[in-house]
Amino acid sequence: MLALGRTASLGTLSARPLASCHLATRTKTKTNEPKQRQRTDVCLLLRNPHKLALNSMTPLARAAPAAVGTGIATHSHSQQQQTSRRLHISSAGKSRYSASTIMNSYHKELLLKDYDIVGFDLDGTLLRYNLREMSALIYAVLKQFLVEQRGYDKELLAQPLNLDFLQKGLFLDGPRGNVLKLSNEAHILRATHGTRLLSDAEIQAIYGQDRKWEITTAFYRDPLSTWNGEASTQMRSLLDYFDTPSALVFAQAVDQVDRSGRKPKTGEQYQVWQDVQAGLMNIYSRENFANDKSMYFKSMRAEPGRFVLQTDPSVMKWLGELRKSGKKLFLLTGSNVDFANLTATQALGKDWRKYFEFVVTYAKKPGFFTLQRPFMQVDVEQLAELPQEAGEIKPGEVYSQGNWHQLHAAMAMMLQKEPSKAKALYFGDNIIQDVYTPVKHRDFDAVAIAEELLLEDGKYPYTAELDSQLWGSYFALDSTPTLWASFISSYAQLCVPSVEQVAQTSPEQRIVCSNPYGFSPRLPKELETVQLESCWRG
Repeated sequence: MLALGRTASLGTLSARPLASCHLATRTKTKTNEPKQRQRTDVCLLLRNPHKLALNSMTPLARAAPAAVGTGIATHSHSQQQQTSRRLHISSAGKSRYSASTIMNSYHKELLLKDYDIVGFDLDGTLLRYNLREMSALIYAVLKQFLVEQRGYDKELLAQPLNLDFLQKGLFLDGPRGNVLKLSNEAHILRATHGTRLLSDAEIQAIYGQDRKWEITTAFYRDPLSTWNGEASTQMRSLLDYFDTPSALVFAQAVDQVDRSGRKPKTGEQYQVWQDVQAGLMNIYSRENFANDKSMYFKSMRAEPGRFVLQTDPSVMKWLGELRKSGKKLFLLTGSNVDFANLTATQALGKDWRKYFEFVVTYAKKPGFFTLQRPFMQVDVEQLAELPQEAGEIKPGEVYSQGNWHQLHAAMAMMLQKEPSKAKALYFGDNIIQDVYTPVKHRDFDAVAIAEELLLEDGKYPYTAELDSQLWGSYFALDSTPTLWASFISSYAQLCVPSVEQVAQTSPEQRIVCSNPYGFSPRLPKELETVQLESCWRG
């Protein structure tokens, strides 16, 4: 999933090797356009979240054995009639279920048997990174670019890597030089100017009594509306672990500008974000993988084992079981084919392609789900995109770019089903690209991957990289849920710490979540006593 989904010409990037997403010209054609998703009966029950957290498991879920090694309650398919898969209000405004059924359904659940098609992101999903090594690499390379290519003082290189400043999900306010953490309703919970923590009074003086910035409020209402264009030149959302080091580089560069006496005057704006953006473009641009112009790629090519973790064999076994059960599997990554091959080989093995009917690289998400870009042919020997459109796509091949409409139709044909009858599920770690967009704009279900859920087990090796004392939990701050907890609750079927956890269950087993928000195997402790206003859109 390593691809810069937002380019300089179109605004911001998505911190993964470079791919433009022209969302401003979204197609009007939609496959499996979902019906208007309506607020559920569960919404009325979320008013007492503490009670739900303490008593949210159904009697069936409490009685079911946990999947080995996962802590997830599972059911066989024969048990599924005892609980409702989803709750919703019918078009007539009447509940499909009795009050007693609803009261026993404080959970989300996942039955893989329900799906004909299962897709996976690569980076952060089917493979994981050594976050200590990768964060340090991105941080160093980005600082070096600012000094050598943008004229920042060399003292920037001497600044320490303060891991406590890093967190996924922060927002950069480029014009003001600020870093922001948002609530589930886009209020600014915490903020820094450069690396200096702002007081509540300072936040209100800058953003008003309601602590809101119109650009991040627009993101909250429709993330894709800010993906390109003017908003993206001012604001950057840090959506994954490729993004997080850029917040510290940005903040330290702002500090340097302030110390140098070049702080913008009233009415002027900082230009630091534009410089950091150029650095991200340089280190992640797919053209720089083979030409050694990116120290990031050069380091990854030299020592892939230093940065890429090997995926547990249980995941590959599970992928095989999914295919044997009749499902069609696809890999959809923003990485260019050369980088994808490097990382997938390191994590999954040299024969990694055998697990999928289709492999799509340089997919330019989220535009892959909303636009009608053609598939491009790929030379798998030279690991390069060819300048020829693929036309008809065939199983067993590797393609570049493309669109969901055509891929969905091809897999439905293999299943001998109409596309509207071929149900799809997608696993990914980028909440906007992999969860929100396919669920909101296509009739998908999605499973969100959040390594932050591993922090509570006491054995996670990258606690320093993810457990920020400065920013607080990724899921909540001071009893207020974050924007990302809300998006996950609203759009993800489940949120799990890794694919490996789901791989402990067979395609026949039902995974039952013990809370109404979808976090599995348990609700993060920071959410146990907070109220999530957003409701399940499934």
